Amino acid sequence: MSSSVISEAAALGFEQLATTDLAPVEVAVIDSGVDATHPDLAGRVVSQWTVEGESGQLAVQPLDTGINNDTFGHGTAVAGIIARIAPNARIHDIRVLDARNKGDPTASLVAFRHVLAKRQRLVNMSLAIPASQREPLYKLCESAYQRNQVVVAAKRNVPVTDEGLPAEFSSVISIDNFQVPELSIRFIETGLIEFATLGNELTVPAPGGGYTVKTGTSFATPTVTAMCCLFLGRWPDLRQFELKTILKARADAAL
Repeated sequence: MSSSVISEAAALGFEQLATTDLAPVEVAVIDSGVDATHPDLAGRVVSQWTVEGESGQLAVQPLDTGINNDTFGHGTAVAGIIARIAPNARIHDIRVLDARNKGDPTASLVAFRHVLAKRQRLVNMSLAIPASQREPLYKLCESAYQRNQVVVAAKRNVPVTDEGLPAEFSSVISIDNFQVPELSIRFIETGLIEFATLGNELTVPAPGGGYTVKTGTSFATPTVTAMCCLFLGRWPDLRQFELKTILKARADAAL
């Protein structure tokens, strides 16, 4: 990546970038499902899936596209943020969470393997997977990095035994919530989490066609996923470490 690309990417406003001719980017949302009938998401969700039991094993099952696949409301909010910021995002909905916003951690791993197989370029994970799954999750994130598939993951809102997995891994782009201006980003100098952006009191789509207000790292994360989607639409050959360089350059420019 040339210094001119870094400079241009750091200087371009996201609204300006969004109006340029961008290549489409496949974006997987591993979450509680997405309501593809919501007006903000109409025509933006190109596949829908759920992870369910099959012959005693969890497997990814295809669903009709264009349905309300959201069991809780979390995934629709996440997908809505991506769709609003990045007009070139082609959203793939993979439901792993239930009506309580809980899920078998193995289901997230099954979904992750599905995304790797489909070669979807961006993966939004606004969730944390238990430390018991650290080793298989680490291997999947390393595989994504080697395939140039970019994982953007949320820090835990409330620390338990870790900052949040896979957010702790260097092979992903990790996101915290911080009170900064909308569509700006902060670089975190210390610790395992690298970037922060606004995730407070965001008005987001809700299943059924309405809107709600959400706060948390889950909703800061898709903002950065959307930023990366815009960059990849303009410069499709960018690698994960180059996206991190651009994000840091934008953070530095805002100081």
